[in-house]
Amino acid sequence: MKRIAWLTLIAAMMLVSTASAAYVAISAPQTVYVGEPLEVTGTTTVGGLPRPSLNPGFSTEVVLYHAKYTKTEIDRKRIVVQEDGSFSAEFETAGLEAGTYSIEIIDPTLSTFGGSSTKQRMVTLVDRSGSLTITSPLNQDFDGTLDLRGTIADLGDAGVQIEVDHDGAVVYGPKYVATDKNGAFSTEVPISAGGSYEIAFSDAKGYIGSVVVVVTGTPGPTPTQAMISASAPATRSAPAYFEVDTRSGTVTIATSAGIDWVVEYIDEDDNHRKVNEKGMLEPETAEIASRGGPVYVKVYPMSFNDSGTVQVSASNADSVRVSQTAPGLFGDATPTPAQAAPVPVMLALLALLVVVLARRG
Repeated sequence: MKRIAWLTLIAAMMLVSTASAAYVAISAPQTVYVGEPLEVTGTTTVGGLPRPSLNPGFSTEVVLYHAKYTKTEIDRKRIVVQEDGSFSAEFETAGLEAGTYSIEIIDPTLSTFGGSSTKQRMVTLVDRSGSLTITSPLNQDFDGTLDLRGTIADLGDAGVQIEVDHDGAVVYGPKYVATDKNGAFSTEVPISAGGSYEIAFSDAKGYIGSVVVVVTGTPGPTPTQAMISASAPATRSAPAYFEVDTRSGTVTIATSAGIDWVVEYIDEDDNHRKVNEKGMLEPETAEIASRGGPVYVKVYPMSFNDSGTVQVSASNADSVRVSQTAPGLFGDATPTPAQAAPVPVMLALLALLVVVLARRG
């Protein structure tokens, strides 16, 4: 009996010990490219159990160490367990040295987490910035475009993705540009102001690197450019379509007033935009950053009851003309040329018949 009692007591102690130790498991990618954020996730839920082993709101820290020779703390983030038992943290890797890093979750009491927990993960940071060579100037005078040229070793003709940031906002991309068999690329990005531009490069594998280009000067006062225009009738069911041959820089497109016009346009990057901010008393306008290619415009009245002739004008453009091919680009049926109505012919025949009958009479 004493033996059974002792076994029961030991089992109870084990259950209490197990119940008091929570389960936690952290996860992180094995490899991260320097410059990309390091995402750390975790859970306190054991498979098969209905609820997390830690209460929602539990908080502790996750620490990032550089494990080169001895562990050196790089950064730490506070995590908070959510209702479903999950938690997450993010570490910036820009500027960090390539190598092996350790991510560890802090046990606040040294006995909060049980022995089955996963409290550490190893991550390798890979620096690809050495494969990027920029041959265009890092200091440029403002001329309306950002000149970007360079090569990426071992990339070949797979293409490189470019994203341009200015004053904390993305002003271009992310968009792929072509590379040749040597990994060389060349492109011009339209810009509207001077300042510092950060250009980030990546490919199908992930982040490669970034450079900063400083553009000096600002758009000077430009002489008033003559607006060129074209006109066409437009209804809600039969819009007017135009093609604008732009110049490099900012192109302004405006309609005539008198009707509440809706303007849709497709720019050089095949972006489809819609503008309808004015009423019938003011022209509808749109400003487009252009590299000198064609822009297609569709105009129609806001109201089904309105109809009229719309004049579309453009500045910083070589021509504006009515387009027969634009409807297909907008996904609309191509209008057929208006056919001469047969009514005038019938009236002429009727008049001739009247004259003949009059003579006979």
